[in-house]
Amino acid sequence: MAKAIIFDCFGVLTKDWWREFCATLPEGPVLEKAKELNHQYDAGLISLQDFVAAVHKITGRKPEPIEDIFVSPEPMKNTELLEYIKQLKPKYKIGIISNVGTNWIRDYFLTEEEQALFDDMVLSFEVGTTKPDPRIYEMAAERLGVKPEEVIFIDDLEPYCEAARGVGMQSIVYQDFVQLKTALQKILTDFQTLNSKP
Repeated sequence: MAKAIIFDCFGVLTKDWWREFCATLPEGPVLEKAKELNHQYDAGLISLQDFVAAVHKITGRKPEPIEDIFVSPEPMKNTELLEYIKQLKPKYKIGIISNVGTNWIRDYFLTEEEQALFDDMVLSFEVGTTKPDPRIYEMAAERLGVKPEEVIFIDDLEPYCEAARGVGMQSIVYQDFVQLKTALQKILTDFQTLNSKP
């Protein structure tokens, strides 16, 4: 049966400003280098200052707007989803797996009350690896005290959902709140039906 639900942050709990920035870059070496720098930053391998300077150097974009993507205290919260998580919390363990290079989620994004909705947060800069590494999903399940097969993972990127399925989790590719709620209820109902069979 399902015992835990784990959410991605960027693109699910909040708008993904970095992805929007990348969408303004032309396809090719510059975009690929920017993504690689972001991967290094998310894994805690380079500082925010070094990341911003490097992206500025290869793109020519002003550094201040790039930095604001990662430190803005006024992100676009998915308040509808956060309210729904309050309903899920009494029945399921709730977690986060996020590719993030700083403690931004705790320091800027979620209030203390909202942080209390989550039993654990696996943040890439703290654990030294990022999605889609299978280890980050296994670690998240272990820290919640459940098996991967007892987890439903939600992310807006198919490759990350596929990686979660690879370790045994159920997974939903997030599109919007209504779609997520419908898909999640179906999986939870299927789990209950399976569990009730003799």
